[in-house]
Amino acid sequence: MSNDSRIIQPTRRSLLRGMGLGAAAVGGAQLAQFAFGSTEAHAQTNTRPVKLAVVAQQMSAQSDQRSWAGFQQWLKTTGLDKSWEVNMSDAKGDPGALVSQIENAITAKSDAILVMYGTLTAAHSALDDLAKSKIPFFSLDSGWQSPAIADITSNNWVMGGQYTQYMVDRLLGDGKQTANICAVVANFHHGTRKRGKVMRAVLTENEWITLKADRVIQYSAFYETTQNVVNDWLARYGNDLDAIWCPWDEPGMAAAEVIKSRNMQDKVFVVSADGQSTAVDRMRDLSYPLKATTAQAFEVWGAYTGWLINEIVGKGRPAKEVVPVPTVEFPAPLLVNGINVPPAGKPTYEATDLYYIYRDRALAGMKA
Repeated sequence: MSNDSRIIQPTRRSLLRGMGLGAAAVGGAQLAQFAFGSTEAHAQTNTRPVKLAVVAQQMSAQSDQRSWAGFQQWLKTTGLDKSWEVNMSDAKGDPGALVSQIENAITAKSDAILVMYGTLTAAHSALDDLAKSKIPFFSLDSGWQSPAIADITSNNWVMGGQYTQYMVDRLLGDGKQTANICAVVANFHHGTRKRGKVMRAVLTENEWITLKADRVIQYSAFYETTQNVVNDWLARYGNDLDAIWCPWDEPGMAAAEVIKSRNMQDKVFVVSADGQSTAVDRMRDLSYPLKATTAQAFEVWGAYTGWLINEIVGKGRPAKEVVPVPTVEFPAPLLVNGINVPPAGKPTYEATDLYYIYRDRALAGMKA
C-alpha cells in the first residue's frame, strides 16, 4: 500500500471529527476533489475489474439521479469505466421489483451489489439470499440492514432537528408568542420518517406551537397530494397559519407554490430538507416561501460509494479497515434563505455551514 493511500483514507471518524477540517471539509471542495477522483491518491494500482450491480429504488427522484451522476463522474475520472462492468436497474418505486432486481444481481454472480435509496425493510428475503451468497453489499441512504458493509447517508435525526429548530427560531424571531403549523409527513423512507419523529419531539418542548393538522403522503403522486392538502389548509386556517413543515424539498416546493398562488408568502413560510437544486435555485429569491433546507451531498455520496467498493472489492482491503462502523454519515449543513444559500452554479455540497460563518465572525474580532 502506498503512503498516499494511507494518508487520505477517510474513516467515518475522520469524516465527522468536529464537523470541520477534521471532517475533510465534507460538503466542500476538498472532499469533493477526493471523492470525484481528482487527487493523486486516486491512481488505480493493484485494482481488479469489478462487476457491479446497482439497483435504484426510484431513478425519477432527484436524490437517486444526483448520486448516480456522482458515481459515474467518479468512475470516469478514475478511469475505472474502462475496466468495470456496471449494470444499473430501476425498481421505479416498487419494493417487489427491488427484491427481484437484487435477486437477479445475485444470480448474475456480481462481484458487488449497491442499492440506492432502497426500502430494505421490505426486502428481507433478498437480504437473506445476499448473506448466503457472500457478495459484498453496499447501500446508499437505505437504512443499514445486514449484510450491508456500509450505508452511506446523512444523520436524519440531526437534519430533522436542524430545520425544525430553525422553524421554531424563525417564529420566535417574528415575535410569535403562539403559533400554528401544519406538517406533511412521509413514513415510507427511513430518513423522512426519522425527521418527522424529531419534529414531533421538538414540538413537545415548544408547547406554544400548535400542530393544527398533518398529512401522511406516499411517494406516488406526492406533489399533487401536497398541493391539494396545502390548499385545503390555507382555506381552512387562513391567516391563523404560520408555517408548513415538509419531509423533503419537492413537497416543500409544492407547498411554497400554493402559498405563492394565494399571495400568502408574507404570512406563511415553509421548511424542508435535502437541498435539491431546483429548491435551492428558488430560495435565491428572498420572497420565496421556502426559507430553510439542508444540503445533502448526494453526488459526493455516489462518488464515495465508488471509492469504498474499489477499496474493498477492487483492491481487496479488509472491510472493517475501510469502514469501522456500518453507517457512514455525511454532515448536511442547514441552508437559510438570504444567509448561506450557495450562488447559482455552485453545488450544494460546497455550501458553507452556518458554523463557519459564525466562527469566522467571532475569530475576526478575537484576532483583531
